[in-house]
Amino acid sequence: MTLKIRKPDIIRDEADLNWSPVPEFAHILNGASVVIPFVEHYLNAVMNDVRRNHCANHPALAQELDLFIEQETMHTRLHRAFNKRMFDAGYDGLKAVTDRATNDLQRMRRTRSLKFNVAYCAGFETTATFSAKYLLEQCDALFRDGDAFGANLLQWHVAEEFEHRTSCHRALEAIGGGYWLRLVGFAYSFWHINILFGQASNVIFGRYRAAMTPAQRRRSKRMVWKLKLRQLAHMLPGLIRLVTPGYDPARITLTPRIAQALDFYAQKGPIAINFADLPRPARTA
Repeated sequence: MTLKIRKPDIIRDEADLNWSPVPEFAHILNGASVVIPFVEHYLNAVMNDVRRNHCANHPALAQELDLFIEQETMHTRLHRAFNKRMFDAGYDGLKAVTDRATNDLQRMRRTRSLKFNVAYCAGFETTATFSAKYLLEQCDALFRDGDAFGANLLQWHVAEEFEHRTSCHRALEAIGGGYWLRLVGFAYSFWHINILFGQASNVIFGRYRAAMTPAQRRRSKRMVWKLKLRQLAHMLPGLIRLVTPGYDPARITLTPRIAQALDFYAQKGPIAINFADLPRPARTA
């Protein structure tokens, strides 16, 4: 699959941070959005190192990594525009989370081998691939009927995560990273990223629940656990595939719904329609 650079016009200053009919769903992903620009800056630095210094015999991979970096740069730009509202509103504690993300990732670049850093990237991107399948195939009701701009930011992003699902995996192969390193990178990245996402979400939930009664807080916390367990249950079969020696993300086929999303976000001009509101493409025989 050839990667495509999309610049969807989806960000509005008046967009609602509570963009889902289930606020807990929005705020879980808003927490991820806070951390994403820092992770993607790191991904781009690592992949640029591979592209510059390890692709002499892999011209196709070098071209793919160029496009990967452009896609991730665009993700960073739009997430920063969306996140600005949380920082401007004084969500106390978010800067501490982003400082930790920056320090952790910079330390990993300084103290770990390139192979380990690429394995971390491959692990993160693999998790994102299965998250994309879950969010775009199973979550229309959680995206639908809310604010279109916040919902579209996440749906566009994960569609492109699926599109470039092979990039970091191929980079790891190109520098000689083997099976066990791939598993270590996946395990470490899964743990580390979820810690950061969870810390950012907790700051946001602190603001969201500030005026709630104790009973309302308990219901909100139960909903968060329900949503997280639901996602894990849908992703687990795919993640189990990842630990097999022959795992290849290129074998995860593009679904009609994800293809529809990629086409939708390639359009020119302002996008005011929520992708989740579109009817699903008809199944082919």
